[in-house]
Amino acid sequence: MPTVLKRRSQFLEVGKFGSRAKTSALVSICLKGPESSVSMVGYTASAKVGGAVVRNKAKRRLRALVRELDCELLPGYFFVFIATSETAVCNFACLRSDFLYCLRKSKSRADNANRICR
Repeated sequence: MPTVLKRRSQFLEVGKFGSRAKTSALVSICLKGPESSVSMVGYTASAKVGGAVVRNKAKRRLRALVRELDCELLPGYFFVFIATSETAVCNFACLRSDFLYCLRKSKSRADNANRICR
């Protein structure tokens, strides 16, 4: 299970230097870190997604996907998953396919960017 990003500075660093991939259901940002480090994951949902109940549901769904697809998150990468208004209401199978697409796309872009996090 990956470690969770908690500090704002970590989110900002991944957001500034990371590679993005977007679908209608979510946005994924990936940053390549030191190879010896563990994978780290952060979740966010802005007020545009909805009220507190909807934002919490969207983040719960993202956390469930990360638990289910833990083998896709290789060590040495930092990920931030941003919920959209579709995250909480779309079909879970559709969300899963969008998640895999964003994950692979942002990871391949991060590999090509050659930027490494401190």
